[in-house]
Amino acid sequence: MVKNKPLMGVQQVLLSPDKDTKAILEYLCQQSGKLYNSGVYFARQTLFKTGKLLTGKFDLIYESTVSKTRLASSLPSVVAQQTLISFRGNRE
Repeated sequence: MVKNKPLMGVQQVLLSPDKDTKAILEYLCQQSGKLYNSGVYFARQTLFKTGKLLTGKFDLIYESTVSKTRLASSLPSVVAQQTLISFRGNRE
């Protein structure tokens, strides 16, 4: 039996930002990567300690030990939320 998986398309967009914009983009990408890693760490620790698998799309967003950290606060809220939501999509 074949499961129907949603198809995802990717489009490459080449940017040539000025120096300031490039610095901002690099900062956002670095912080987003760190937040993603902390979400993965929290989800793994939750599984190991409680046996609970975080399966909800918004589990990490509403988990204050992840979403209320200084790291999460260093990002605009939409960026932080999208980073934590993306964690779910990569597990499937």
